[in-house]
Amino acid sequence: MTQAMGKPGQVAVVGAEGRQRRQRLAPAERMPLILAAAIEEFAERGYAGAGMAAVASRAGVAKGLLYHYFPGGKADLFMAAVRGCVAPKLDEAARLIAGFQGPRREMLRRLITTGYARMAENPREQVLCKLIIAEADRFPELADFYSREVLARATEIVRAALRAGIETGEFRADAVDQPGLVHVVLAPAIMGSVWRMMLGEDRAPDLGAMREAHIDMVLRALAPAAQNMKNN
Repeated sequence: MTQAMGKPGQVAVVGAEGRQRRQRLAPAERMPLILAAAIEEFAERGYAGAGMAAVASRAGVAKGLLYHYFPGGKADLFMAAVRGCVAPKLDEAARLIAGFQGPRREMLRRLITTGYARMAENPREQVLCKLIIAEADRFPELADFYSREVLARATEIVRAALRAGIETGEFRADAVDQPGLVHVVLAPAIMGSVWRMMLGEDRAPDLGAMREAHIDMVLRALAPAAQNMKNN
């Protein structure tokens, strides 16, 4: 049995006897196919060169259906692709903090470790982030989107982790209030990802070593003053 394109939103399945029967895909089944096709198109042609018609062709749907789901066109489609990659990771991080039982230092260690692990295993997200870096000057809506829906949410997750450690006395009382500290907690992992995109996995600094140095640096910086004096 083989497949051929049917009407928009349908897959035409050809049986051995040559007759076609159309299978209408539910939106929940169709959307992953569209987003996967979009990522392929953006990866191959870049943001500026990608086209809605080409994405529709890759996904096996009508171009009009894409505009039904994404009225804003290519920008809406790109943002949906980024959300599809990033949102599950941010959701996982938020659940980790909300349900963690145990020392908050260990919670933060696990949060950072999970971030590095997801970074290494998701090449699709790297492609999309690389496009944001490359195209943000020409398409400021991409930078606005990243700031609003990725960076803002990531920093709020870090703030929640720091507040939890402050409440237990494991982190210094001003950890959330000190300007820039929340972003510094995030920065090494983001830079590790950027280096992998720029240099490739083989030439970029070792993520495992960066992760352990990152954790050590952050935990030392967050320790209450009395504990820092004791360690010194």
